[in-house]
Amino acid sequence: MLTEASILDVLNEHGVKYRDRVFSPVTTIWGFLSQVLSEDHSCRDAVSRIIAHRAASGATLCSPNTASYCNARGRLLTGVLSTLARRTAQQLQVSAADEWKWNGRSVYIADGSHVSMPDTPENQASYPQPPTQEPGLGFPLARITVLLSLATGACHDLAIAPYEGKGTGETTLLRAMYGSLKPGDVVLVDALFDNYFLICELRDRGIDLVARAQYQRVGSQTAESRPDGDVLVWQRPNKPRGMTGEQYRSYPKTLLMRQVAVDARDRNNRAEQFHVITTILDVSIDGRRIGDLYERRWEGEVDIRSIKSTMQTDILRCKTPEMVHKEIWAHLLAYNLLRTAMAVAASENGIEPRQVSFKGAKQALTAFAPKIEAARPEDRAVLIDAMLRTMAYHRVGDRPGRWEPRARKRRPKPGARLTQPRATAKLPQNRSKWY
Repeated sequence: MLTEASILDVLNEHGVKYRDRVFSPVTTIWGFLSQVLSEDHSCRDAVSRIIAHRAASGATLCSPNTASYCNARGRLLTGVLSTLARRTAQQLQVSAADEWKWNGRSVYIADGSHVSMPDTPENQASYPQPPTQEPGLGFPLARITVLLSLATGACHDLAIAPYEGKGTGETTLLRAMYGSLKPGDVVLVDALFDNYFLICELRDRGIDLVARAQYQRVGSQTAESRPDGDVLVWQRPNKPRGMTGEQYRSYPKTLLMRQVAVDARDRNNRAEQFHVITTILDVSIDGRRIGDLYERRWEGEVDIRSIKSTMQTDILRCKTPEMVHKEIWAHLLAYNLLRTAMAVAASENGIEPRQVSFKGAKQALTAFAPKIEAARPEDRAVLIDAMLRTMAYHRVGDRPGRWEPRARKRRPKPGARLTQPRATAKLPQNRSKWY
């Protein structure tokens, strides 16, 4: 799925020149991917894996010191990793079967979350900790917004910004990812993206939006009443703060939208009845299909959980913003490659990729990878087939309308909370407080 030739092509596109050394860009990317897929995540573990590979292939061994590997990661361009991640997702989407798509159209879920990183001066300068925390007691926090394929679960793009401040909202970050969308695509979002100006921008690009209605707009008129929903005429709202008059006048004064009522009382959902708004006005697509599509938005939440919990990206390890970006894109590249393997497993077993367990697929991959690598080339096909069958065996349970309390039963272990910076707590006059 990710060949040496494809990596070299991206390196050439970015004009990367390098010397012949142990940690070449190809080897470094391979080590980086093995590092983010490992449960350990340490550089020492990655270097040990590279040494084992070189020993098994008869190459000269390198030093177990991690300095050269860390320097090689620092030389990698963030653009190389992001291009590889995006291209892997695009190739998977192009090869996706039509029955995996919604009415033959590509649907992308846009949603946001946040990640934390080590408390270093560099990270704090770019991604400050929340202002509600005392200085020295919090961790740098970044907001991320991702664009996920509904058909395959692959991440097609990501935008990152500080957690708070002007221009850091999820709608602003979605605007930064318009280039990853094509005319005819559908964007599936929650009520936060019920935004007149955002919807106009997507519509002008030939992109439809499906979102939960956040509120009933004042002045909206019903242009057409249908059994499965109404066609509404929205009036342009007042000019937002920060938008110039010229920009405001560039948006149309009215917008034609469709509103569908969704009744989910028979599915034990948290929300029993709500409205969904969309720019899809086609009468051949009834309101029930629009409502069913919106209910699949929750799959994006599950994908983010896979990225943050299963891939362990909720707490990053790198100590500078530049390396944090590389770490995020390396995780997304590994995530998309794993999604590609899941799609192959699903296709060969007559199911959809969404039916395959991500956690089970990752466990199967990490279990089979050393055996596939150590096997002779003529014996690898059998191992790969066995790995794909194992992936397809682990299915996602059928959980319509699942509802769980947002609370934990297991109590945390008792322990003191640090209420002053660690350097201050270690001073002799303060040590008695922490015994």
